[in-house]
Amino acid sequence: MSSTGVDKRKRADPDPVASIASRMNLREGEEAVRRVLREVHRMRKVGTKDLARGARLPIPVTAAIRRELEKGGLLRREGGAVLTPEGEAYVTEVLGLVWGVNKAPAPRDGGRSPIPDEYTEMLERLRTLSELRPAAMPQLDQAHATPETSLRRALYMQEEGDLGGRDVLFLGDDDLTSVAAGLLKVARKLTVVDIDERLLKVIDEVSMENGLGIETVCHDLRKPLPEGLMGGFDIVATDPPYTVSGLEVFLSRGIEALRSLKMSTVYLSFADKPPLEMLEVHRAITGMGVFVRELIPRFNEYVGAEMFANITSLMRLSTTEDAEPAVKGVYEDVMYTGEVNPTVRVYRCRCGAEVTVGAGETYGTVEVLKERGCPSCGAHEGFSLRRRVKLPGGRR
Repeated sequence: MSSTGVDKRKRADPDPVASIASRMNLREGEEAVRRVLREVHRMRKVGTKDLARGARLPIPVTAAIRRELEKGGLLRREGGAVLTPEGEAYVTEVLGLVWGVNKAPAPRDGGRSPIPDEYTEMLERLRTLSELRPAAMPQLDQAHATPETSLRRALYMQEEGDLGGRDVLFLGDDDLTSVAAGLLKVARKLTVVDIDERLLKVIDEVSMENGLGIETVCHDLRKPLPEGLMGGFDIVATDPPYTVSGLEVFLSRGIEALRSLKMSTVYLSFADKPPLEMLEVHRAITGMGVFVRELIPRFNEYVGAEMFANITSLMRLSTTEDAEPAVKGVYEDVMYTGEVNPTVRVYRCRCGAEVTVGAGETYGTVEVLKERGCPSCGAHEGFSLRRRVKLPGGRR
């Protein structure tokens, strides 16, 4: 086919990803076609077997998609699949893919590897910006992730093709992951929904000063998403309250926000729980027609969240065409940890003084106690947990 012929075909089909997915009636939807293009873009030249492995698709499906992309003039075979000039222009200018051979992948060992050198300056910038965050509000289950964690999340999303050229929604973001994503300058749109007006003010100011273009929306997720956010996003990222009900509410709103339910991605950070509670967590996820595609233990590290040893796991969830929110209207029950399981903790200082920490107390968290100091001796370190006291009125 001549170059002119390819141009005419491309003009007649401005959205080949959608067209091929529809024509082939792919169960994986448009994401399958996009992943094939992403792998060819990343590998530069790739055989069908390796292409299938990278795209996580069966070989027959991968081969069929490759053939359709060849017919459309986006791929050609030269000892393996390669992008044509028109294909290169399409994946970079239209799809916004940025992951080439020189892009360092995010670490897969729980996020403990050093940040690649090329992102050192960005990490230092993020550390400075993170200092602007308001104090965490324990009643909202806030616990600030480290700047390293926020950047690793963004790099992981970029690695998986879920940032470049995408419309991304962050449901809650006291970790400033949206800012880390914005600093990479590859997403098409970044939007943050949070109930904390203090936090949104910081994100607005940081976004404006750094040209990040982040949109913020102050909203209580116990209420359905604003109409303008429904079905408007490719990717969702959230670090919800660490309760089953909190997960159900936040994931339900995430499903409502997705443009497509065939293999769309939700990034979910969640704490490790005892076995039966984790079973409830996974039942809640699969009960909404969503499954765990990848789970990375110990990926997230926090300044707070001492109850969970300052770490949580990162799940990469995939939706199916049967995905449906568990919570559709206004949610009127409890969902934050302090509501679901109200407790206070008694800490002993080295000086011998015992201090009660928890909801309704002078010190809402042990982090607040350390910041303000022991009421008896003023020490900021050396507190040991003595006992937990469950308060009446809570439920699992």
